[in-house]
Amino acid sequence: MAARHRLANLTRRGNVFYWRARVPSAFTSNQRSHLALSLRHGDHTKAKSMVRRLNMLLAELAEEDRARMTSREQLEDLFRAEIERMNESMDDLAFAARRTGSAAEDNVRADILIGWVYRLIQLFGTGRPMRFDENCPARRVLKEAGFAHRQIDDIAETFEQERTECRSRYFERFLKAEMDEHGVKDTPLNRERATQQIMRAKADVLLGEPERYGPLSRDSDVAALSTEAQTPPSSAPEASSNPSPATVEPKQPEENLATVITPADEQTETLQTSEPPPKRSSLSPATQEAETPPALVNAPAPMPEIVTPSATAAPLPAPDDTDGIDLPLSQFLSECDALMKSNQHHWEAATAKDVKVAVTMLVGILGEQGLTQSSQMRQLHLGKLREHFDHILANYGRSARLRDLGTAALREASAQRLQFDMEAGREPPKMGLGPSTIRKHLANIQTFLNFIKGRGYHVPNLTMDGLRPKKPKLSDVRRITDKPGPEQLRTMFDMPIFTGCKSAEEQEIKGPHIYHSANYFLPMLMVYLGPRRNEVAGLSVNDIVKTENGWAINIRPNKYRSLKNANSMRLLPAPDEVLRLKFIDYVEAIKSSGYDMLFPELFAKTRQADVGDRFYKDFVPKLHQHLRDSERWNRVLHALRHGLADTLKQELVHPSIISDIAGRLNSDETSMRYTNRAGLNVIKDALAKYPVITSHLEPRSIELLPWVAANEAAPWEGQSKRERLRHARRLRSATKPC
Repeated sequence: MAARHRLANLTRRGNVFYWRARVPSAFTSNQRSHLALSLRHGDHTKAKSMVRRLNMLLAELAEEDRARMTSREQLEDLFRAEIERMNESMDDLAFAARRTGSAAEDNVRADILIGWVYRLIQLFGTGRPMRFDENCPARRVLKEAGFAHRQIDDIAETFEQERTECRSRYFERFLKAEMDEHGVKDTPLNRERATQQIMRAKADVLLGEPERYGPLSRDSDVAALSTEAQTPPSSAPEASSNPSPATVEPKQPEENLATVITPADEQTETLQTSEPPPKRSSLSPATQEAETPPALVNAPAPMPEIVTPSATAAPLPAPDDTDGIDLPLSQFLSECDALMKSNQHHWEAATAKDVKVAVTMLVGILGEQGLTQSSQMRQLHLGKLREHFDHILANYGRSARLRDLGTAALREASAQRLQFDMEAGREPPKMGLGPSTIRKHLANIQTFLNFIKGRGYHVPNLTMDGLRPKKPKLSDVRRITDKPGPEQLRTMFDMPIFTGCKSAEEQEIKGPHIYHSANYFLPMLMVYLGPRRNEVAGLSVNDIVKTENGWAINIRPNKYRSLKNANSMRLLPAPDEVLRLKFIDYVEAIKSSGYDMLFPELFAKTRQADVGDRFYKDFVPKLHQHLRDSERWNRVLHALRHGLADTLKQELVHPSIISDIAGRLNSDETSMRYTNRAGLNVIKDALAKYPVITSHLEPRSIELLPWVAANEAAPWEGQSKRERLRHARRLRSATKPC
């Protein structure tokens, strides 16, 4: 039980002393009548000293009425300054509206919705996010004011943007300047109080004078409001006078009352809560101040008829600059280029290309729907884009002609191809993009929308929920990519490329020549080391290094290609079989020819080309032609990477070492935090467990491709787009089984 100790206001509970004092009447409005503050001391002497000082400070605060009034007057001045600033701004907008001939009703509706955004920020502050679901107090306030669901959604979207803006650096600088100008001390509580005054002023101006835009049409709902504003129905004020408990300022807990005991100038601002009543608005019903809680005294509600549209009501205008400015649809692709440029240092070229493809599709769909501005986007349009993905050829990207088509033309061409193949009795092509491709496109579009929104353009809140396909289950992931074993891959090295071909341009035909090139060495490196195709296709001659453990391949970023992530950088041993087949002699020959890239035939001299794609287009058709009816594996080159990992796992190589070889992130903390990457000798021992499948090949003296030896452009580089397309079709027809 608490015991008093002679000195007034001092009590003890257990071993801790407390100070309990009555709050002066000047400060008791909507506050507790007593303060109870733990002194956090068990020493009686120290406690008495602290209580005497607290009592003296409280007495000074009670007599410093002038300081308390100064804080209120300062806030009133800030409120009046914002009123004046807003009125000037609204006058400018009104004259601009007359100049452009916009309808007065549309402008009034927009003012009402934006005004209620500021009113909600005034009521609930800037630190509390609102979900606007059925249990949200802000939504209940709007419903009691008569807003329709669609209008509440518009207010909710703008509320979150304005609330975030009120906590931005720009607004904080503006707020501090205003507080300094009006002599308000810069404290966190005063910042919130000043923000409340500014929001109240903005709301009062926007909800106050509909006539600023001129006479309203008699048959509009806004005009009907202006004639009935003098006799508003009682439902609105009655609803506003009984808000949910969340709208009323909560009482301070005793633990937080330590902030009350501050120097006099801060203390008077902390306890000050009264505000001058706002100017009565012609659009706001008379509030019953005696029955309305303090949090809603300064929140006059507009008439419900203002915001409840009639059956023929015009659609709401696009949001103004508070949500950002509109981005014309014609500028989407230029903004996409800006996004790609801003990420050029950590995006691969393929990633940037994928983003451009996704945004181009989005622009095509929005154009089909008649949109011209970013603010006109709706969830329905993303649904149309998702539907588009299901009605195009799964492999349309392999055709240069199809890639150049617009969205509508691509769907039409895909349908024609499907009908043509079915009528010809052939197996119909696969329609619809794969789940992983759709997920990638939607993620890229979300990245683009976030980018332009961050640049100040208005983008409605859209979601990919319900559109994005589910990720495959862990139990299904293993079936996505084949994992060809050594025996299955052995037949690949029976191709004329490795045993002898007719000529450099006819490497799929048997002959006496073996050309040491990307087609010869890259398949071996991918089988024995399991790298990504771009990692080895984009090697430089300087990436082949001599170490104390033998020759190694240093996979690192260079000027020809980047890497997927930082963990992709690694040092791999050059396979013994590749060294036996004169790989180092080839490196020296390329270096002596003046090249810096290891496989120069993959690089275009006149245009930028993806070296991995170039190798794929040249090697894979030849491989398919060689295999013919033999068992093939999907994702041909990437499957080599999976095949190595699977073979090493079956040979009991530790998964963390396999990940180090492949350049993947390990999932366990021991591998990532407590240990370094496996050393070159450890990796070499692990790779030695992969069987040799090229022992039948004989080393030959180095013979470079003729155009590489002559330092000339590759034959494919000089072909026109039509010629390259004809050549690709000829190869595809030659690889089809009879």
